[in-house]
Amino acid sequence: MNKRRYVNLQIKITLIIFIILLVLNVLIGIYLASNVKKKSMLIVKNYVKTLPLMVDRAINNFMANGDKDAVKELIQRLSKDENILGIHIFGKNGDINCSYSSYATKYNQEYINTIYDNYLEREALKLIKTKHLTFYSYYKPYKNVKTCNRCHIDDGKIIGVLNINVDVNRITKLMSEEVTKVIVTLVIFSIILTGLLSYLINRLIVYPLQIIENGMKEVARNNFNINIKLKTRDEIERLAKYFNFMVHSLKKANYKIDTMHRNMLHVDRLTTIGQLMASISHEIKNPLNSIMINTDLLLHYCKKMGDAHTKKLVEGIIVDAERIKGIIDQTLRFSKYSPNNVELINLEQFMEDIETYARRILFDKDYIKLEISKIGGWNGCRIKISRIQLEQVFINLIKNAIDAVEGKDDASIKLVVECLEDAIVFQFIDNGVGIPKDVQEKIFNEFYTTKKEGTGMGLSIVREIIDANNGKIEVISEEGVGTTFKIYLPKFCGDEND
Repeated sequence: MNKRRYVNLQIKITLIIFIILLVLNVLIGIYLASNVKKKSMLIVKNYVKTLPLMVDRAINNFMANGDKDAVKELIQRLSKDENILGIHIFGKNGDINCSYSSYATKYNQEYINTIYDNYLEREALKLIKTKHLTFYSYYKPYKNVKTCNRCHIDDGKIIGVLNINVDVNRITKLMSEEVTKVIVTLVIFSIILTGLLSYLINRLIVYPLQIIENGMKEVARNNFNINIKLKTRDEIERLAKYFNFMVHSLKKANYKIDTMHRNMLHVDRLTTIGQLMASISHEIKNPLNSIMINTDLLLHYCKKMGDAHTKKLVEGIIVDAERIKGIIDQTLRFSKYSPNNVELINLEQFMEDIETYARRILFDKDYIKLEISKIGGWNGCRIKISRIQLEQVFINLIKNAIDAVEGKDDASIKLVVECLEDAIVFQFIDNGVGIPKDVQEKIFNEFYTTKKEGTGMGLSIVREIIDANNGKIEVISEEGVGTTFKIYLPKFCGDEND
């Protein structure tokens, strides 16, 4: 099955914003382009309507004074305007007066032919289009009036036609260039705005969501100690708080389920052990008491008779009987396991008691070296747990260590206790035979043992006590080198009344 690919949310939103801005730019460009020609025509039309008034007044004034050279100078000056294709005066015969227009050198034949073809002897404004030109052409005839009699004798007849031509293409081109600049500016602005929005989206949305996503991954890995801290002051921060509340609720529910599961196992175990104990009590304990009483009498008789050999054999019987009684008692303690009756224990005083107990066990095993080390600040180092249960943990692990180093010339047992800021670490280290890897996975199982005289319940009881007190136990072992049992228990940091 192909792994589904996911697209980054920031990329999605950024692309959507960029596409929206790009579409807006295209629509604006289309709108501006469609209005360029209309606006160009309107500008040219207004320009053409305004320009003749100025020329007309100047011509009338100059003609009244009989100053033809001034008229010629004005027309040539106005013809230099880049927006004006040309200003011409047609004579009464319908031909351009060359003294007012240098068309022979400035204008191409297409232009000259066009204005001749559209020549009118009445006032008119025409839009003219050719293969290469688009312009507004204005024609205005002048009749011989009194002010013109100084130079003209034909009263009332047309003595000339003023022609002004304004280039539409040039103005349209200029406006199109401005439109292009506007569109390019909008595109650049859109890119910058998209980049800025992308950054803001990343900081305000994507990055906080990635933090929440990582938190969900940790929860999926059964890590319920995750806590997300976001200060966005919006819905995402609220989402993070609900996420933390959900994880806290899951942690509580998980703890309740574990407790229920442990209790169910314990009930099931009690049922099995109860049946076993009923049989043991009936079948073994009564005969065992009889054996122990009779051996005591026999031992007393041997002492009285001075029979040392028989006395030693009787003592062996008593030792084995005591071992059987211990097995029965240990099984009874296991069936009566309870996590209640906790108390606040001063670790330093407790370790002194454990050391005294351990050395009493080893009084006849001088070949075993016992070393107890303390690490960390021990001032006020306390733990809240059932003292009986904690002693049971130490007794089981110390006895296991003694059994592991039994018979070694350099046998040693180390008990290292480290007081950390929020936890206490106990290490039971021996240089014994070690535990095979395939056995390490089973040593905490109930009734599993590698000892001939073991019951397989010691380490099971140890783990159950540690788990019930929110602790953790680890085993590190190598055959022929030794074994280390490492226990983590939470340090008590509250008040004595908590």
